[in-house]
Amino acid sequence: MRALIRPRFLVAAAVTGVAAGLIGIAMALLLELFESLFYGVAHGGLLERLADAPPWRRALAPAMGGLIAGGMWWWLRATGGVADVEAAVADRSGQAASRMGLARPFLDAVTQVLTVGAGNSVGREGAPRLAAGAVAARLATRLGIGRSEGAILIASAAGAGLSAMYNAPLGGAAYAVELVMVSGMRRRGALVALPVCLIATLVSWLHSRGRPTFEVTSPGMSSGTALGLVMLVPVAAALGVGARRLWSWMLAHRVRVLPWLPVAIGAAGLVTGLVSLWVPAVVGNGRDAMEMAVGTDIPEAWSGATGAVLALLVGIVVLKPVLTGLTLGAGATGGRLAPSLAAGSSAGAALAIALHACGMEVSVAVLAIAGAGAVLATTQRAPVFGIVFTWELARAGAWTLVALFAVVVAVTLLASPAWRRTVASRLR
Repeated sequence: MRALIRPRFLVAAAVTGVAAGLIGIAMALLLELFESLFYGVAHGGLLERLADAPPWRRALAPAMGGLIAGGMWWWLRATGGVADVEAAVADRSGQAASRMGLARPFLDAVTQVLTVGAGNSVGREGAPRLAAGAVAARLATRLGIGRSEGAILIASAAGAGLSAMYNAPLGGAAYAVELVMVSGMRRRGALVALPVCLIATLVSWLHSRGRPTFEVTSPGMSSGTALGLVMLVPVAAALGVGARRLWSWMLAHRVRVLPWLPVAIGAAGLVTGLVSLWVPAVVGNGRDAMEMAVGTDIPEAWSGATGAVLALLVGIVVLKPVLTGLTLGAGATGGRLAPSLAAGSSAGAALAIALHACGMEVSVAVLAIAGAGAVLATTQRAPVFGIVFTWELARAGAWTLVALFAVVVAVTLLASPAWRRTVASRLR
């Protein structure tokens, strides 16, 4: 513990937080740049760019991005690859961290952002996570920080990159502790991850102005919403387990012949682009799909376009995991957090609209946020992260947090036999 309060470690932690915040800003701006280049529209979010872009461009943009990214990954992997954050944290010798470097992780991160900006269906969170982790690894080496403390710093940096990208300091800290850190370092690591993520988030406010990722009014609870949350549990559990198994299978059978990467990722992008002609919200990492789901207004949805809204949401639920799996299987590097959020929030919103058709008063936002958190917690096998991170994205009030907590716990118990056995043993 004393090593964590030494001046050089404190300096490294502070610099890491600032660097992660700046990296988050840079990646966000870079994403906007790539979206405008690939779709030829300089304003609005990704869905607005799609609406203003010609059909041929919508179909071909993900394919072109896949070709370029595939070529870059071909070179990176053929010339030694890129050490990831998880390997650097888990390596007890410390050699993986010392070999990370800066140039290759940053190039890989830019390639990931390019892939998402072109419309390919993978998450963007891996880019700031990798780049921030590389900075932390370099700092740990230069300042002579011990292997154990260096691993904690790298894991905290990965969470800080996520915090800066999504303005979610608690969620970033939970990610670092629950998903990146390994056994034996989590208790000490939590004391480092939280301040590092807070610093990164504060720096990111230079760009985000402190606004939550999704603007949602604090909804109230009703009997219809409570019933919807109960019905959502098996739906979210099935969706989360199915997506996790699909993505794991695709990653295990991904394209490994390096010269095939440009063609494979480009082909996956072409499929995504063609599907987007009918279901636009499947493109990109999934942020726009979740924004649409939590912002769906039932009175507007029932003003003559009910079937179209419901079909669009169901299309995202079915197609987003499949297209994400196809992109990962083609050899792309990318996250699965935002695709999980997109599928889960769309499932919750679709269920809310269906219940409203039966005459019930239902909050779309509550079901969408609960569905997003439950699917995220299931695909990542991280219930604490799923609850904290999803709530921070919208900060939609106490009732929504209670609903999110209840649904995530119920889905985790339903989807994880090991978790059920652990809870049962503690209750005896």
